[in-house]
Amino acid sequence: MTARIVAHPVGEPGEGPYSVAVTGDGAVWFTLVHGARVGRFQPGGAVEYLALGEGAQPSVVTAATASTVWVSDGAGDRLLHLGRGGDGLIVVGEVAVPTVGAQPFGVVALEDGTAWFTELGGDALGRVDILGRVDEFPVGREGAMASMIAASGDSLWFTMNSAGAVGHVRGGDAAIAVTELPRQSSGPVGIAVAADGAVWVAQILADALARIGRDGTITEVELPDGAKPHAVAADADGGVWATLWGTDAVAQVDADGELSLHPLPDGESEPHGIAVAPDGSVWVAMESGVLVQLSR
Repeated sequence: MTARIVAHPVGEPGEGPYSVAVTGDGAVWFTLVHGARVGRFQPGGAVEYLALGEGAQPSVVTAATASTVWVSDGAGDRLLHLGRGGDGLIVVGEVAVPTVGAQPFGVVALEDGTAWFTELGGDALGRVDILGRVDEFPVGREGAMASMIAASGDSLWFTMNSAGAVGHVRGGDAAIAVTELPRQSSGPVGIAVAADGAVWVAQILADALARIGRDGTITEVELPDGAKPHAVAADADGGVWATLWGTDAVAQVDADGELSLHPLPDGESEPHGIAVAPDGSVWVAMESGVLVQLSR
């Protein structure tokens, strides 16, 4: 598609943003990872912020319900459930991760009300049940750096950045299966499940996207040299979008496998997080201090 691009300033210089998520009510949530704040932008309305305390490091945000989100705080070894109250943004709940130094990072919410997260420093996955209790599950590889996580139904997929592999849990209580990526030094980060059930992975060190088909077949989409793909998001049309951190652009691979590139405004913007809204618009978190909206 030919995208119309609009930039929305949301952060002070040096704050971020880093991750972005869109809830069912149309609000766009984002983390200011270096500013210890989380923001909520309602298109056509104001931007609201919630300070999380000195030393907080809000990293990844994901939709929890139609109007609330989960946020990982790696520095505080905690997960925060955030929403909006009468006077602004509020903390709905806070969950401490039992392992000190676990550094929770990627997080995803399931339809059963549970949330799953990765532990960068703990080589583990974590599960928050509906009562706020946490269980941890080792991924089986030391120094794996479990990073981003995605879900389809009750099936979970997550990247192991330092291991050049992807983990898969088919159902919350199943054993972790590992899929090795073709290039060991690929540095997988972002991950998403597309409409056809295929899993897409951003290989930041390989300048490529990997597609893991339902039958386990792995194919790659080569990106420009120095692209450094970081985050991935699936759209409703069977395609996927990825931020190219190294080249200040967004890539789209449509359902037919066609690749298109969309340069972003403001050179050296360092695009990181990406999300697709229910209306099909694409939102990108840029460390330059803006959210970029791409629409038809």
